[in-house]
Amino acid sequence: MEINENAKVNRFKMTIFSQFIMVVQAMLTDDIIIMIFGEITEASKSVGELMFLATTIWYMYSLFKMVKGFESNTKIVNTVYIVLITAFVIGATLASPGVQILDESVKRFVLFCVQCSLYYSFCTMIYFTIIEIFSENSNMEERMWGSASIFLMITISFASVYDIVCLVYPNATGVLHEMRFHSYMMCVSYSLNVVGALDTSYPDAIPIIKDVSVIEAVWSHLFAVLLVGRLLSK
Repeated sequence: MEINENAKVNRFKMTIFSQFIMVVQAMLTDDIIIMIFGEITEASKSVGELMFLATTIWYMYSLFKMVKGFESNTKIVNTVYIVLITAFVIGATLASPGVQILDESVKRFVLFCVQCSLYYSFCTMIYFTIIEIFSENSNMEERMWGSASIFLMITISFASVYDIVCLVYPNATGVLHEMRFHSYMMCVSYSLNVVGALDTSYPDAIPIIKDVSVIEAVWSHLFAVLLVGRLLSK
């Protein structure tokens, strides 16, 4: 089914807005809790996690609406989205506050598989979004909003990589990884600092975390260069 240009732009905007709320929550939730209550308690941490979970569900829905309207939508895209949702549901269940249904070692392995699936799915979505916005039928507005969406997708996808490392090395960032949403939020925050070329909150991170940070920074800047080159070539 063909989607008109305004609908595509609006879907890109909805995806960007949900992504923006996600990264803002990841960055500021702890700071706001400390500012209001003076410390982070288990109850306040759980409330922050549930709010982040709600935004993430909205992001997944926005992503579905976005890719559904792609001209490049294929069985591959639809299959990958099913993998994405399945992995998200499993991961969200295990990482939700108060949920203890698996032994720690089993939970760590399952979450590792979940994050690997999420990273693969996000990368595939990024690939098809790039194809979509650089197609001959896309106008300038679609390309600009789609590019902003991709930039934030890069941030969120690399958060999965940092979480994968932390699942293997629980103290990889210098802070104990708790296998819950709060730890994933810290990975999103770290990833945003990297693409923003800012000092991170984890100076004691192990070398592999810092090396992945360099890869993320290079990839995000390379995408910006390719985008400008592509737009100027039109």
